[in-house]
Amino acid sequence: MRANNAGRRAGDAEHPGSVALTHHRDDSVVELVVSGRWDRRTAIDVYDVLRKSLAEHPSAIIIDLHEMNDCDASSAATWIAASQAATMLQPPAQVALCAPPTRQIVTRLRQLGCTRFLSLFGTVDQARAAVASALPLTDRLQLRWLPAHPDTLATVRDVVALACRVWTMPALALDARDVALDLVGDSMAHAGSAMLFTICRRQSSLYLALRDREQTLPPRHPVDARLLVVTTRSFVWGAAPTHDGKVVWAVVR
Repeated sequence: MRANNAGRRAGDAEHPGSVALTHHRDDSVVELVVSGRWDRRTAIDVYDVLRKSLAEHPSAIIIDLHEMNDCDASSAATWIAASQAATMLQPPAQVALCAPPTRQIVTRLRQLGCTRFLSLFGTVDQARAAVASALPLTDRLQLRWLPAHPDTLATVRDVVALACRVWTMPALALDARDVALDLVGDSMAHAGSAMLFTICRRQSSLYLALRDREQTLPPRHPVDARLLVVTTRSFVWGAAPTHDGKVVWAVVR
């Protein structure tokens, strides 16, 4: 997902602000890259993307500010609000901000005492490592690069049943199974590539994600009954591009 800002003044055309959202990880961690000049339009775009990201109930949001120009640190309020909103999720999500330590925005956030609730990192790799170490392995199961074959449906069905039994979530078992099978079936029909299936426990809900190597995102509204089960039986769902395809996710509550 990318929000490019049009209609800027002629003098702003050289370095317009832009926002890019992607899922580089396979466990509900999203990454946000903000580049160019920070101004009112960029702030609106960031707010919109963050709102959609938080609707996914991610485990963490990594925000890369290395290419952002914010000399007076006016974006500080946005990152503080994002972190506070993330802590309101159940369970709370981690917000990791990445910027060189010499940047004014980092200095300003430290002065405000934001390190108590907002994680600051010098590089994206440091943030990724910290986020990965914080994710409990017992709350996540993953099937890596399954073939687009009918047997995959049975494999995913069995894993969902196992997860619901181990995590003592029998009330979600039926919906989780059907949503997972809809995700897999849709990928088999429209991508036909190898797929990576992830299921994560989120307190009283389950996060399911299906990643494949087809970059075309599914329509947000059912077309010819596509993803009808996902649409009607998940609490929230969405899709986002990855560096080599896409991920379609759903939350069952």
